[in-house]
Amino acid sequence: MKIRVILGLIYTLFLTMFPGFCRAIDAWPGSAGTVIGTFSDASGAVWHEERGTIFVIQNTGRLNEIDTSGTVVDYWDIGGDLEGITLADNSRYLYIGVEHPDSIVEFDLQTEALSGKSWDLTTWMTGPDNSGLEGLTYRSGYFYAGLQNDGKIYVFNVNRLVSGSVSYVETTTPYSGYTDISGLEYNEKTGIIYAIFDTANALVELNSTNQTVNHYTLPGSAQEGIVVHPHCLDRVADIYIANDDTGQVIKYTGYPVTCLDADADGVAATSDCNDYDSTLTSNIVYYRDYDGDGLGDQYTTTSVCSNAAPDGYVTNNSDNLDIASSGRQMYINGSEYAFFTVDPLTVQFTNADFYGDAFEEVIAVALTNKKVAYITVAKVKGNSVVIAKRVRIKKKYRAVQIIAQLAKRKFITRFNGKKKYTWKINSSGSFSRSR
Repeated sequence: MKIRVILGLIYTLFLTMFPGFCRAIDAWPGSAGTVIGTFSDASGAVWHEERGTIFVIQNTGRLNEIDTSGTVVDYWDIGGDLEGITLADNSRYLYIGVEHPDSIVEFDLQTEALSGKSWDLTTWMTGPDNSGLEGLTYRSGYFYAGLQNDGKIYVFNVNRLVSGSVSYVETTTPYSGYTDISGLEYNEKTGIIYAIFDTANALVELNSTNQTVNHYTLPGSAQEGIVVHPHCLDRVADIYIANDDTGQVIKYTGYPVTCLDADADGVAATSDCNDYDSTLTSNIVYYRDYDGDGLGDQYTTTSVCSNAAPDGYVTNNSDNLDIASSGRQMYINGSEYAFFTVDPLTVQFTNADFYGDAFEEVIAVALTNKKVAYITVAKVKGNSVVIAKRVRIKKKYRAVQIIAQLAKRKFITRFNGKKKYTWKINSSGSFSRSR
């Protein structure tokens, strides 16, 4: 308690003397907080995913298991100045950081006792009384231990099968100017290390390269342990803070997080087009259905991150001739072509394969208000369209019908239900009157 007060006074005096050194810190983004339990000298906490509980340690040597409402499920008096706690790859074992001597001990949840294995860290990190190891977490095969004396994180490679087998990896400084680190938590769902600093009442988020991504003011004081429990699809987390002075464990809701794979579909957020929908991982290709027949045009596509096709598009690409008229233009397989030289009142069209080859012939008839009808034939192969011939008939008609006679390689245009013209068509698409 005394050293914390002294450090606080020193920190305040430093900021008063050097106000320009103070870096921007954002306001606390979570809720106001609710006390769910009180444990004398609470000094660290960790979430156990399989059990759905929180393990809280006290620096008096007690290990507690509580539910999310703060009710004690069980407790064990294991002794020592307990200051940090984490899990590794096996949910059976808890790893507890001890201050003086700065070390890690293993607790077996199956036998409900210390396993007897421990790892001494004092060769590389040690601090004065009450300023030694204050935080412990595990990330990607390594243990990260926070030293309160200098605010740094010491990284160790621990052989968990062999007691005492430990090697030093590196030291990182989570936030320049901050000492008094008091809690660490790595959350594999967010890929973030959360480091809390008692004197500064600050929470710093570190990414995979130990760069600061967020920096928040923490509510209250004397924060000693942190648990981050994400609700990935809601993009928020519950934060549990263990307080050393009051012994309170306080739950804060609504803390913003971004998970590495929020929908748990096995595709990382950096590759997932919608990481909040497990049915979507990449954009889906849809095909234009201009003529509304339910069949798509393989030559006209759009790609969107949605299970619902945009208006005018379908999921299949089986329409070998997606065709529609629009004034003088005819839309055919992805492009528009000028079929007529004047604006028509109405257009009728059909398609046929007169020669059994790779081409289809499109026959279109436009009726105008100038006592003229236009007949146009185009040759179509995929998205290649060639206007073969246009013919003009000088008479005003109200309606037209097109009849293909494939066997004879002819087509008929019948106007107003009576007047009939028969046309002979050749392989080039050109056509002429036939008797």
